[in-house]
Amino acid sequence: MLTSEIHRILASRKSKFFISLIFIIPFIDLLSNCYTYFYDFLMHPDAYGGAISRETLLHPSKASFLSGSSQGHVAQMLLIWVLPIYFLIIYSDFYIQEKKLGYSNITFTKLSKKKFLSIRFFVTFFLPFTIVLISLLLNFILAVVIFHGGQSFQGMESYSNPHPLLSYSLNNPYLAYIGYIFIFSLIAGCCGVICTSLSLLFSKYKHVYSIAFFIWIIQIILPNSLTYLIQPFIEYGFDRIIPASILFSSIVIILFVSSWFYKVKFDEI
Repeated sequence: MLTSEIHRILASRKSKFFISLIFIIPFIDLLSNCYTYFYDFLMHPDAYGGAISRETLLHPSKASFLSGSSQGHVAQMLLIWVLPIYFLIIYSDFYIQEKKLGYSNITFTKLSKKKFLSIRFFVTFFLPFTIVLISLLLNFILAVVIFHGGQSFQGMESYSNPHPLLSYSLNNPYLAYIGYIFIFSLIAGCCGVICTSLSLLFSKYKHVYSIAFFIWIIQIILPNSLTYLIQPFIEYGFDRIIPASILFSSIVIILFVSSWFYKVKFDEI
C-alpha cells in the first residue's frame, strides 16, 4: 500500500502542482531580497564604489526564507499561513474521496485497520516533512551563494542584551538556521498529521478544510504564536516559544489519538 500511496500522489496533477508551489514560494522570497539588495547596485555600481558593503548586505541565513526579511512578508504568508490547505490538497484529503467512492472499504478487506492507519499516518507525516526540508535547504544553499559575505541582521547584531536564543543564533547563524529548518519540517509533518486526523474524523471537505485552517491560523495569531518556533533572529525567546510548542504538540497528539481510536474501535475504515 505504501508504494501505491506514493504513486497516487505523483499521478495527481493537483498534488504535483502544490508540491511545486511549496518549492517555488521560498525562491520568490529570495528573489525579493535579491531585488532589494542588488538591483540599485547593478544599476548604479559607481555610487557604491564598485562593491556592496558587507556590513549592509544581509547575512545569508537572514536572507533565507524562514527569517522573514523580505518586504511585506508576502511569501511567508502565502506558504506558512495556509500550510494545512496545501497538505490537504496534496494528500491528506484523499480519504474523503475514498470514503465517498467506497474505496476505503475495499482497502480494508486487504489490510487491517491498524495497518491501514499506520501507512496513512506515516505518509502524511513523512511527505510534508520531506517536501519542506528539501525546499528550505535548497533556498538556504542559494542564499549562501548569492549573499556570501553578508553580515547584516537588520540591526539585531547591535542589541545590547539579547535573549539567550537570539544571542546563540547571532553567534552561530548557519547552525541555528539549519536547526530552524529541521523544526519547521517537523511542524510541517505534524500539520499533515492534523489534516489527516481531521479527514478521518469528519470525512467532509467543507468541515475538514475549515477546521484545519481555523486550528492552524489561531495558533499563528495567538500572542504565543506558532511562528516563533520557525522564525530565527526574532526578539521573542523561550517564554513565548515553550507555550506555543506545548499547545501545538497537544493538538497534534489529541487529534491523532482521537482519530486512531475512533477508526480502530468504532468506525469502519
